[in-house]
Amino acid sequence: MTSTPQLALILRNGLLLMLFLAAVNRTGLPEGLFLALAILVVLEADLGGGVIAGRERMLGSLMGLLTVVITSGVSALIPIPAKVFGGFLMVRLFSFSAGLSSGYIVGGHVVAGSLLNHPDDWWYYAFWRTVMTILGVFIGVLLSRHVYSQRTVSTWRRRCDSWIEDLAEGLGNLKARPDHERHYLELRERRNALRRALPQMIAEQSVTGNRLDDVQWAQETLQHGSSVMSCCRDLSMLLGLNQRLPPELAESINDLQTIGQQRLHQLCSGRPPSAKATSLDALQQRLQQVVEKHLLQLNVETGHSEATIEPASSSRQRQLLACRLLLLSDALGQLPTRERMQ
Repeated sequence: MTSTPQLALILRNGLLLMLFLAAVNRTGLPEGLFLALAILVVLEADLGGGVIAGRERMLGSLMGLLTVVITSGVSALIPIPAKVFGGFLMVRLFSFSAGLSSGYIVGGHVVAGSLLNHPDDWWYYAFWRTVMTILGVFIGVLLSRHVYSQRTVSTWRRRCDSWIEDLAEGLGNLKARPDHERHYLELRERRNALRRALPQMIAEQSVTGNRLDDVQWAQETLQHGSSVMSCCRDLSMLLGLNQRLPPELAESINDLQTIGQQRLHQLCSGRPPSAKATSLDALQQRLQQVVEKHLLQLNVETGHSEATIEPASSSRQRQLLACRLLLLSDALGQLPTRERMQ
């Protein structure tokens, strides 16, 4: 069933496209169809994705126009198929040099449409198609800014909140995580999807005029949240080995789980840290002392058991446990605590 936001977006796009097609037919704009198509490309996605799609279409059209000018100036003795092939190759080279990922497709359409369908008036077709495309992209971005649209920032924030909430759930269930491999693989895939969406967020903010502090906030959240995720994954495996932990270290782990969950939940809500969450600094200092004491005692025990193999393996696991605890506490402390994106 179509949700209300999706229905509103469909109605907006349909109405705007209908109005612009009517205006194009009424005014008789040269190659006006490409103005409507460019508007539709921008409006189909959220604002960030629309800006990227519009930029690709606009630059691809410019590359196609440049290619048509060059290939059309070649000797008339060269057959049209050879010119088209050379044009396609040139568009690819220009587009890849400009860092386009899909704009070369539009550029290829300009080349094919000009040389195959408009060999006598190629300049008129290629020029006005490019102009209408550029104008359509600007109109589409303007409409997306001021008429109902889905924003990349809002969508990214909701997905990030869900990811962090699941991180908090994983942190609270370190010892009871029999499905840790599948669970953390899913969390990693969701983290990668959030990371891939950052260019759309940057593109969106480049046209909305908002500061890029939100992008920096998102990058820091992903960086330190990834450290939390990796530590929880490793700790879930290490704590599942039924190691005998000193009571003081076990108590510090429980406190770290509780306070860490508080920090993650408050990061999602956007509220300032509570007194319990701000006690993470004190816990880090206490954990540092407990871990150092634990490692010192472990070194002494290992020194008295050099002739056996089993203590060496156990020692390695407990050293890894201590390192991951310190890294986890540091990552939780580094997570940004500012208000979430508006």
